[in-house]
Amino acid sequence: MKTNEEITIVSCSGASNTGKYSDEVARKLMQSGHAKMLCLARFSVDKAFAEKSRNEISKLIVLDGCPINCAELTVKNAGITDYTHINTTDFGIVKGKTSVTDDKINEIVEFINSI
Repeated sequence: MKTNEEITIVSCSGASNTGKYSDEVARKLMQSGHAKMLCLARFSVDKAFAEKSRNEISKLIVLDGCPINCAELTVKNAGITDYTHINTTDFGIVKGKTSVTDDKINEIVEFINSI
């Protein structure tokens, strides 16, 4: 992965707390101007978009909510192999149990900004 490039992020937006974490982190990065957020589902339904993205993205963060890794599987199925994969559960978040807090969202945002 190239360094000092604009970050592009795709995230899980699943139904659980872990999906909410990944979605909120991605949106916060986008709103702060630190990342461009792309629609994960579009990679599954728009082959031209997936091809264009594969050729244009230089620094991709794939943020999953849980170990099922739906976001990672989606980008892999779109033929994208050069990315950094992060899972919210790597930050001590327990699926279905850990309340969503700004402190934990900020911890993950800061981690992503550091890579």
